Amino acid sequence: ATSTELRPTMVYLAIVGKGDILLYESKLPSSTSSKPPPENQLQFIIHQALDSLDHKTWAGTNMYLKEVDRFNNMPVSAFITAGHIKFLILHHSTLEESAIKSFFTQLYRIYIKMSMSPFYLKNTPITSKIFSDRVYSAARSTFTR
Repeated sequence: ATSTELRPTMVYLAIVGKGDILLYESKLPSSTSSKPPPENQLQFIIHQALDSLDHKTWAGTNMYLKEVDRFNNMPVSAFITAGHIKFLILHHSTLEESAIKSFFTQLYRIYIKMSMSPFYLKNTPITSKIFSDRVYSAARSTFTR
């Protein structure tokens, strides 16, 4: 691929529960030309963004909080549910805000359906393959257009 072509890389998603417990993480498809940060830094970057997220959470009433932090020109965007579950994505600045908001809305619907299952214990890691497949599909349809 040449430098002007878009190469598929990733968006890093983390779902963080109460007490800042990591409930789910995934590398999702996107079409960007930037290189992602090293694998061992992804959780660190997300946890660093939680401090900024806490400040923005109480400053307004919106669930979609847009950009809450930044790492090497890569924004961390956030969405917080009514139950205070945090969705964070580390992504490339080339992603459109409308796509990010759309993905968070889809993710919220997927999360609500999963959390209503009698087999899911609240605030525990999400291990469902069906959940992962639906999240991946939502990301692919939103971020790789």
